Amino acid sequence: MEIAFELGPTGDKAKLEERLKTLSDIVDWVDIPDSPMGTSRFFSPIVSCIAKQSFRDVKVIAHVRVIDLSRVALEAVIKGLSLCGVERVVFVRGDIVEGSTIVRDLEPEQALNTARAMGGPSPGLLLSMRKSLGEIKSRLDLKADFYLVLNLNSNTVKAYESVVEEAGKVNAKLYPYIVLLTENNRSIMGGLISRDKMHTPEEAVKLLESNSSLIDRVLVSSPMDFKGGLKFVEKLRRK
Repeated sequence: MEIAFELGPTGDKAKLEERLKTLSDIVDWVDIPDSPMGTSRFFSPIVSCIAKQSFRDVKVIAHVRVIDLSRVALEAVIKGLSLCGVERVVFVRGDIVEGSTIVRDLEPEQALNTARAMGGPSPGLLLSMRKSLGEIKSRLDLKADFYLVLNLNSNTVKAYESVVEEAGKVNAKLYPYIVLLTENNRSIMGGLISRDKMHTPEEAVKLLESNSSLIDRVLVSSPMDFKGGLKFVEKLRRK
């Protein structure tokens, strides 16, 4: 199984490099979110460049929040990511950060086309399993190189069969988000994300094992519990 791992925010460069070194040995991609959950602690394009500078062999998925960017700024970010050697970028609308001024000059779909025209990093988008199959197909018809899939769970996995089939028609790679609910982050995450968007490690393993013919790639997110996420990845690698 191909594994991407979401690297949570940290302001400590030594800790960042330590985590990158650890991840470089056990995951295929390091996914770097941009101001996750509406915080302004982590600017993905800069951190992605630091990651590539420190560990050239680490493959990076950068996130870009388009809600904060003008078209000119977007082009500059794409050029910067290319210069750093970042392999992939996923465009997200982004949560509103309290007290900030919203640019709202473009949508993720427009950013996708801009990146493709510029020949920058391989572009991707988000894809939600809460949408209808028709809406999902329209999203896939945009022909992003890859999609990070939200809200895949036991209730939506049946519909995912059709999504996988449609993605195959446009040669798009799918990475279902597995957001872990662990003993170490339960008290905090319970008040931030609805329960149906998270999996305990046991629930996640069951979902992946029961649908191994459909899911051959995954994006693991373990908010505020890096060690718990590593433990889960190591378990997947042993399967």
